[in-house]
Amino acid sequence: MSSAQSVRQLIHAHPHWGAVQAIYHRLVANGYCAFLAGGCVRDALLGLVAHDLDIATDATPDQIESLFEKTVNVGKSFGVMRVIVDGADIEVATFRTDGDYKDGRRPDSVVFSSPEEDAKRRDFTINALFFDLQSEQVLDFVDGQIDLEQKIIKTVGQARFRFQEDQLRLLRAARFAAQLSFAVEEQTLLAMTEMASAVKNVSGERIRDEMGKLLKSKNVSLGLEVMNQSGLMKVLFPWRQGKTDWSAMGAQELWQNLSLFFREASPPDLAKGLGLLRLSAKDRKAIEESWELWQQPEAFFTKRTGSKLQLLLKSGVDWALQVLLQEKKFVPEIEAVRKQKAAWGDSLPKAFLSGDDVKGLLQGEAIGRCLQEVYWLQLERQLGSREEALLWLKKHLEKGS
Repeated sequence: MSSAQSVRQLIHAHPHWGAVQAIYHRLVANGYCAFLAGGCVRDALLGLVAHDLDIATDATPDQIESLFEKTVNVGKSFGVMRVIVDGADIEVATFRTDGDYKDGRRPDSVVFSSPEEDAKRRDFTINALFFDLQSEQVLDFVDGQIDLEQKIIKTVGQARFRFQEDQLRLLRAARFAAQLSFAVEEQTLLAMTEMASAVKNVSGERIRDEMGKLLKSKNVSLGLEVMNQSGLMKVLFPWRQGKTDWSAMGAQELWQNLSLFFREASPPDLAKGLGLLRLSAKDRKAIEESWELWQQPEAFFTKRTGSKLQLLLKSGVDWALQVLLQEKKFVPEIEAVRKQKAAWGDSLPKAFLSGDDVKGLLQGEAIGRCLQEVYWLQLERQLGSREEALLWLKKHLEKGS
């Protein structure tokens, strides 16, 4: 674990350090205290550069609004504001104690409190640390540094109570295990196992986002193992029980990671899982395209060239082929169709014919079939001009009559 000096260096190297410093000095100059809080302190102690620098303070949301020109109310009733300084968007939250969590997600009420009380309402000990920017010392009220040294995920206080407050924390424990390569502490894992079914109460959007973070972590297999051990996998994705092997295959987008996760799902399991995660129509379609190609790759390669070239424009199809290439499957076939597509340049050509050319000549589905056929011939370079395409159309119509 990094020393206080290393923590300082990592924090100062963050691109938003200047904005944090400006906010800190403004708060202190007006009689308030302010600490860095949560994940950024954890990451700095681990020698990692944090994604965000968050501030915790005893200034209330109203006081924060009055001190800074640009603020965003993202959760004022819970003491959470965002302050915009020099283009940086910094979360500034008031120390608080939470009331009951009747909806399993948010406290019904909050009371603004002290740093120690604020630390004790957080989810895991490693996320409940503060860094005093004045003394440049870590403030640890929950033995989070010990758990960092021991590389364990442990709830603050009683695990069942923490998970009852917000059931997403059940899945967050698995995600942090994957992200940090930490083990889940025994009592915390026991509570997760006893309460696994409660994760069904979490919204699909929140499960989707948490799974997205887990699947892009450095140790995805460990996160999947925790999901299996705790029963979370059985509750959310029962068809994937016992499967922990993972290869990211260069995935960058959420939908790409999810496509790999669902690759071996049955059609009903795929539909149920994608429905649970509340994906955008675009992402869901791309995942379904990838899944379909992986189920029967031979069917794709037996299609005619024009059809394959058009299908390559679909994100899911292109990604599925990338994965097959990495697995060294169908390499000559994939390289051949990609070469044919590349020969057209950055994009496929505009079709020689349009609906206007067949208007009144064909009816219903015959219009689409005709235009599709002539475009495939164009992509296959059997038709080299609009004139040739019109001649083909004339013969096609004559043959049909």
